[in-house]
Amino acid sequence: MNRLRELDFLRGIAILLVLLRHQFLFYWTEKMGWIGVDLFFVLSGFLVSGLLFKEYQKHNKIDGKRFLIRRGFKIYPIFYLFYILYLIPFYSNNKILDFRKMATDLLFLQNYATGWGYAYPASWSLAVEEHFYFGLVLSFYLVLNNKRLDKIFFPILIFLQKKF
Repeated sequence: MNRLRELDFLRGIAILLVLLRHQFLFYWTEKMGWIGVDLFFVLSGFLVSGLLFKEYQKHNKIDGKRFLIRRGFKIYPIFYLFYILYLIPFYSNNKILDFRKMATDLLFLQNYATGWGYAYPASWSLAVEEHFYFGLVLSFYLVLNNKRLDKIFFPILIFLQKKF
């Protein structure tokens, strides 16, 4: 899939909406932040699934393990670095850290342990993204390994991917 400038423009708008939401400048900017988040999720789903469609078209199979490892190398290093930087003020101010919250954040499970809260609130969206990646690979395997689904749904998905 070639890079589309239109998607870069939409990504820029999504970034702007999320940044404005976190500035709390106006009432409307707080409400518009969710549009930016939703736009990010839609773009991510489209672009990332496109990688798997392209791999399937080229090799007639997908390597889910390779895909997940590559996604991990893109996300985990910077996430864990920012996580550590975020926690430094807690240590320097002798604040008590909740290790349950930290564990759920670090394992991307915080959205399932909602009663515990977050040690790093911004991590909820990465957890959603990580779960999407696993679900996407699982969906591909289910469709590719089920003869009925393969014959009905996968050609439709490839057609839609090529159209958009």
